Amino acid sequence: MPSRNLGPLSPDQLVSRIKHKALEMGFNAVGVSRAAFLEEEAQRLRWWLGKGLHGTMHWMERHGSHRAGPQRYFPEARSIIVVALNYFRDDEPWDRPPEEANISLYARGRDYHKVLRRKLKRLLAFIQSLEPSARGRVCVDSFPIMEKPLAVQAGLGWIGKHTNLILKQQGSFFFLGELLLNLELPPDSPFDMDFCGRCTRCVDACPTEALIEPYVLDARRCISYLTIEHRGATAPELEARMGNWVFGCDICQTVCPWNRFSRPTAVTDFRNRLPDEMWKLSRMLEWTQETFKKVFRGTPVMRAGYERFRKQVKRAYRLSKSASPVSEDKTG
Repeated sequence: MPSRNLGPLSPDQLVSRIKHKALEMGFNAVGVSRAAFLEEEAQRLRWWLGKGLHGTMHWMERHGSHRAGPQRYFPEARSIIVVALNYFRDDEPWDRPPEEANISLYARGRDYHKVLRRKLKRLLAFIQSLEPSARGRVCVDSFPIMEKPLAVQAGLGWIGKHTNLILKQQGSFFFLGELLLNLELPPDSPFDMDFCGRCTRCVDACPTEALIEPYVLDARRCISYLTIEHRGATAPELEARMGNWVFGCDICQTVCPWNRFSRPTAVTDFRNRLPDEMWKLSRMLEWTQETFKKVFRGTPVMRAGYERFRKQVKRAYRLSKSASPVSEDKTG
């Protein structure tokens, strides 16, 4: 479909203004993708689901390959603005000692859904000020669409062997968000290079061997999945390898050479909200539900809920008191 004239601005001019505004608002990268069905990714997803590698995330089965079609959730969509927002910080340890809880870096600050959604709504309003006919939908995990493949299509980066998106010279500590637009905008060229090379540090470092091969994650073995998404019992063999992680896991990212380029985020909302004295596992065991809510209100950790979080704290505390040889460090 040819691009129609968008008011006083040409499509190229409009994209230029959108990108400039997005970067001005604090996004670290921005690109444009078509809103077309991602056939290759749909096939990969069907294979992954068919192998049962999604575990108990049954909602992924319900949506299935529809995740590869953005227009299913916004039929008017013709273009997608994809943005990335840095959440990395170097003012605190990536890892914590065994007697302390470890929480994924992304979950230590304000819930990213709220931060990105607010920014993307502002960006949509800006686009509508330039082109009144513009209609769009903000997506920050709002719809089950394939964010990382869309980011590749928009030219932001490539999906690494740890299955996370990597931005060249910037790393992988980024949140992604999208604006589905009814406007026909010129897309960016897809990022068609893979700069992982022969490196397999992420695969080798995973203590539960969740990366069963490069680019293939068995969620059923992933510490992030086991501490956040999983319902029911966890195999003792996996529990013994999960260390002091009580919500999420960053191991595959912290060992990635590309994250040597990571720089501290300028977003104050992503600063750590957990007081230093409250990382001790022994202290967390004493928390009431009210304490849990007070400490983690407004953060992604609330998703786990008090009982599931406490279950992980108990497991991590038991491991910290044991001398099991399977707890050896595999991140070196």
